[in-house]
Amino acid sequence: MTMHQFDGHRFDTWHVQVHGEDGPEVVGLAAKCSCGWRGADGDPGMEGKGGYRGPFCHPISLTEDGESEAEQAAEQEWLDEHIADFGGAVVPAALADQIRSVGEQLDAMVEADKPMAALAAIRLSGGSFARQARDAALRASYLDHSWSQIGDALGISKQAAWERYGKSRPEKASE
Repeated sequence: MTMHQFDGHRFDTWHVQVHGEDGPEVVGLAAKCSCGWRGADGDPGMEGKGGYRGPFCHPISLTEDGESEAEQAAEQEWLDEHIADFGGAVVPAALADQIRSVGEQLDAMVEADKPMAALAAIRLSGGSFARQARDAALRASYLDHSWSQIGDALGISKQAAWERYGKSRPEKASE
């Protein structure tokens, strides 16, 4: 089965139990998410009993695949009832982790006084990583790279580079 994971949202299940004569018995699975969302957890077969009229968990059938069928139904509920609420604006977890990693690597390049390399990498990304681009451009300028060099690294003119990043450059401290 495919386990879906989105940034901040990871599918899981929890067992719904009833207390029978012989003790607790697992009767179904309910969907839950790492963000705290929980799916239906009512006991199957309790419709209308004791005034309960809420949603029901996914019953575990007595077949060999009973638990995996219940898990698949719970995962589908998670996708349909929870993830769908985000209107397609959730990012797969693996991609979110990769993007964060690239941002961290760009930050490390700037901190290691390699802002021109960071700017070249940002250019390859199509101009993504705006904060890192600003930090790298300002650091490159501080290290006496020209706005022409900075613009070339980003694939823009020196005027565009200065307009975008140079106006906010703090003056060098007197040494």
